[in-house]
Amino acid sequence: MSALNEYAITKLATITGIDAKTVAVTSLYTVPAGKTFIPVFVVIRVTAFTVGAKGVQAVASFGGNSATFDDFLNTVTYTVAAVDTFIRDGVEDSALVTQAAGDVFSLSIETGSDATTETWAVDVFGYLL
Repeated sequence: MSALNEYAITKLATITGIDAKTVAVTSLYTVPAGKTFIPVFVVIRVTAFTVGAKGVQAVASFGGNSATFDDFLNTVTYTVAAVDTFIRDGVEDSALVTQAAGDVFSLSIETGSDATTETWAVDVFGYLL
């Protein structure tokens, strides 16, 4: 019997403890050997948040192109004002990108939030060919 992730859009990975205040790249999912990954959407879950004097929102990209990690979602501002905020983001009504076997689908925080605390968990949804 084939795996669900080859016949349905499913959650393929969850990464927790991502500091949205820090400019960094976080690996989210490595495409298995012999497979092609079609990312459909991500869900950002805010697991810890303290506003402080917040004036800057986190700006991030998602993708598998190792130079900039922005071939799926490019330079998006994620507005967060409370813990337990859930943000679904994906590419609607346009060509989907594919990630080849061995590619690492990642999150790149390009501008860090200036909240006192802002921690994310990211769920990756898609399917494999």
